Amino acid sequence: MERCYTLQRYYHDNISYMIELRDVSFSYDNKPLLHNVNITIGQGDYWGVVGLNGSGKSTMIKIILGLLKPQEGEVIYSRDGKVVTSLTMGYVPQSSQIDRMFPITVYEAVELGLISATSFWGLSSDKSHRMLIYDAMERVGISSLAHRPVGSLSGGELQRTLMARAVVSNPDLLVFDEPETYLDYESEESLYSLIKEYNRECTVILVTHDKERIFANATHMAALSAGSVECRII
Repeated sequence: MERCYTLQRYYHDNISYMIELRDVSFSYDNKPLLHNVNITIGQGDYWGVVGLNGSGKSTMIKIILGLLKPQEGEVIYSRDGKVVTSLTMGYVPQSSQIDRMFPITVYEAVELGLISATSFWGLSSDKSHRMLIYDAMERVGISSLAHRPVGSLSGGELQRTLMARAVVSNPDLLVFDEPETYLDYESEESLYSLIKEYNRECTVILVTHDKERIFANATHMAALSAGSVECRII
């Protein structure tokens, strides 16, 4: 997933952050969800995001991903100390947002993670792309499910498929939106172990209601309430 914003002004090189939200505000139907939010996310950070329903968690995540543009303020990306127009991002949505009846196999679902970087019609015939897809599936433990319909997967298998789709493009940032939903204990433990493993290679943002998970794994926490965000280092 490639998303970018036009920078509103120029910045010097040697930037220490990877993503910065500067004075970001956003409202729905004149109801403020975010107000003058400032967050600095460093490369390799593991951020946990918490807040009540309607506190603006999903809105902030969509702004970071570039799916929404802030009504005020700006988002700046940087890589290797230099401002860039975009980052490669992988997004694992809530399972409830996935249409399990869509006629697609696990392989094809993971393949979708490469569409942003390559023409869809060239994916299935390109050997290097096939290797990337199978490597991603192997790493999350679903290579044996490659030809299974997505609709036949268990909750844990579906989450692994979504993770493989998110990581197949070797992203700079991985975002998880309440990934533990509908998972049993064993699947949940396995999933969080995988998230921690991938954090060794890229920045992670995790939206969850489970603060214990954040304190056990994350390096930073952002708590949203009434349009404001309180950040802390864990």
